[in-house]
Amino acid sequence: MREYLLTLLVTAAVTYLLTGPVRKFAIAAGAMPEIRARDVHREPTPRLGGIAMFGGLCAGLLVASQLTDLTAVFTETDEPRALLAGAGLIWLLGVLDDKWGVDALLKLGGQMVAAGVMVLQGLQIITLPVPGVGPVTLTPVQGSLLTVALVVITINAVNFVDGLDGLASGMVCIAAMASFLYAYRMWFGHGIEQAAPATLFSAIL
Repeated sequence: MREYLLTLLVTAAVTYLLTGPVRKFAIAAGAMPEIRARDVHREPTPRLGGIAMFGGLCAGLLVASQLTDLTAVFTETDEPRALLAGAGLIWLLGVLDDKWGVDALLKLGGQMVAAGVMVLQGLQIITLPVPGVGPVTLTPVQGSLLTVALVVITINAVNFVDGLDGLASGMVCIAAMASFLYAYRMWFGHGIEQAAPATLFSAIL
């Protein structure tokens, strides 16, 4: 648990420390869109916050890769690399959207490409726990399609609740805590090694 807590704190600290400089950069770059009808704030708010969050993600993965109890996630699976690749593409798409605005269909296509990159590198749903039935194994095609769909749906679900500062991050924090507790129990409570990457990713998130 200490390793996960350290990773969480490093990720949070780096994100926090980068937020101020990124905010200044966003103002200087003019990444301050007009107020939308669903926005609660009354003045244009600087964007590009994804830069700070992506920096925190990279820092968290870097620290975790050096911790004895977490190195297996990096040496025995490609999932951290898959996550970083997909997140990097989403981050780049988000920066372009914050600065210039990206067409909705183009954004959707970019999200699907990012999810597809993660799947190609091995990050995908393999089984589904069905109550009363148990784990149901998916075919590679089913797993790939379900993973891409879940990633794209989750991204847009978060995007649709960004009208109030802190709302999206608060919801994601709550979801990440629930995911962490579930994955941690599967990994350390039931010895399911496949849950190790999900435990780490939830802590970083």
